[in-house]
Amino acid sequence: KMKLIISIIILFISYSIYANETNSDGVEVIDLYQIKSLDQMVLENINEEIQINDQEQVNIINETNEIEQDNQNLSDNDQTEINEGLDVKQIEISKDNFLFENDKNEIKNYFDNLKDINSKTLQDQIILFLKNIELNLEREKDKEILFVIVNYFKSIGQINKSFDYIEKYQQNIDQNFEYFLSIKINYLLSTSQLNEACDLKNEINKNIKLDHYLLEKLDIFCLILNDNYSEANLLNSILIETEVEQDNYFQLLYSLITDPSEQLKNDIINQTSIINSDLVFLYSAMIRIAELPFTHEFYQLDKKNLAIPIILNQSSAVDLRIKAANESFLDNVISIESLSALYMSVDFNSEQFNNSEKTIELFSNNVELSMAYLFQLVNIQIFPSDRLKALIKFWDFAKKNNLDEIAYKLSQNMLKSIEVSSENIIYAPEISSAYIFNGDFENALKWIELYEATNEIDSKSTYIRIMLDLYSSDNIDTFIKSINFTLTNYTDYQNKDNEELLFVIQNIMNLDLDFETNITFENIFDERPMLSIFLYDEIKKSINQGDNDKFLIFSAISMNKKNWDTIHPEHLSLLLNGFLKYNNGLLFRNLILEIFRSYKFLI
Repeated sequence: KMKLIISIIILFISYSIYANETNSDGVEVIDLYQIKSLDQMVLENINEEIQINDQEQVNIINETNEIEQDNQNLSDNDQTEINEGLDVKQIEISKDNFLFENDKNEIKNYFDNLKDINSKTLQDQIILFLKNIELNLEREKDKEILFVIVNYFKSIGQINKSFDYIEKYQQNIDQNFEYFLSIKINYLLSTSQLNEACDLKNEINKNIKLDHYLLEKLDIFCLILNDNYSEANLLNSILIETEVEQDNYFQLLYSLITDPSEQLKNDIINQTSIINSDLVFLYSAMIRIAELPFTHEFYQLDKKNLAIPIILNQSSAVDLRIKAANESFLDNVISIESLSALYMSVDFNSEQFNNSEKTIELFSNNVELSMAYLFQLVNIQIFPSDRLKALIKFWDFAKKNNLDEIAYKLSQNMLKSIEVSSENIIYAPEISSAYIFNGDFENALKWIELYEATNEIDSKSTYIRIMLDLYSSDNIDTFIKSINFTLTNYTDYQNKDNEELLFVIQNIMNLDLDFETNITFENIFDERPMLSIFLYDEIKKSINQGDNDKFLIFSAISMNKKNWDTIHPEHLSLLLNGFLKYNNGLLFRNLILEIFRSYKFLI
């Protein structure tokens, strides 16, 4: 009974916090019929556009598209006249010129070296750049680029964007048709849109063949879903006779679905070694129907693209589902509402809630369960003071495990319930930090001003004001002023890496700092690898020529499998110099903040 009562309290408080509608008396109205399942929330949000912090970035690209589209509609004579009146440099940096100048192999090499970008800012910009390329599939070059882009999106765990891109050009696709078809099927299977996958299979010409007998296996799976076991058995018998190398994992799943047994379930769970990685999306759909749990080993086969199937599979270990959901949220694949719903779905008992210290110790080696527990602990608190203390504990744990971005986003609506009082002022720096990371600078400032009015200015409030200044700067000029002011008052030059970073930033941004470097002979040589002279030269030329697209691609390539705090200072200096000019510096602020976090410098 106690467990049921706690579950009801959790649900009530959670949905109260996330409700947006109020009646005329200011009381929140909860429409229980509007509460959606986790499946619905995830699938509805999976195709949302990436949210770029600076909207001007999107506007510039849109304006470029409009100019190019208008230019394509002009006659040759009109176009010549227009070109004569335009700045030649503007024409040269048209958004898609760079890729179209290279041959197929060069383009493939570029994207092979863009698959592991650790900078979220750069990765998001690459995705935005590719999504805005307009193709004309009457040209062979455009067909090649379509294939490379679709393949790239899948390789970085964005199969949903591969699907969208194919759909955009579906009517004109003839080259690589089978590959694009397999992408579409795999996407539908990965998102549990099984009816749509089966419908698509039924529309396909019978002469079409896909690798590893994907269509034949999908046909068998669809027959099972429709309870047509006799035909499924017949087709599976033909498949067994036809396949040269039998797919034993498919056969195990087929047997389990058609004739369930606990022994077979246990046998399949540990059979990761026989999995065909090209068929993981079909397997994932069959695993869910068979009510089998995913294993960590299965997840590792394609972590990003398998995240959604794992999130939706209630038979899987909940910590694995949360791990996949955390990464999907940070990759902009699922919404914070979906993540919150999963956190709230974890089943804790009354004893665990009544003894939080013991429970936190119990989950000390499981970050995902700890996050879910602490989040629920916040939600079940009835008294505001207890809720705030639990919230602080949640934030502190998240910071230690580099999950503070998630914790702050999950807490966004909870912040509004924190009342301004003398008892709460002590927590003002932490509350202000949460508001800053949620982009609510007005409330962040209000709380820190109240803190200073009560406690006077101290190191905590000074730090928060620095963060507020840096994050709230709305253009490159104000951001540079904020950096200048911040670093003028920064005195910790003892860390060698921070000293180097400060030296680079000072030179790039022409900051007015009283800072002198001390030449020592303890570290004459630098072991950090430097770019090849050819890549360095290409990046430098793209900066000088104002070729934004080439600079973006080559800069991202130079950061493949690299972190900001591990690259050579000269490499960092080159990139920052370029991004200060790239699209009028629209990425510069986010990159500097990202670099600061990587170095643990100020932030």
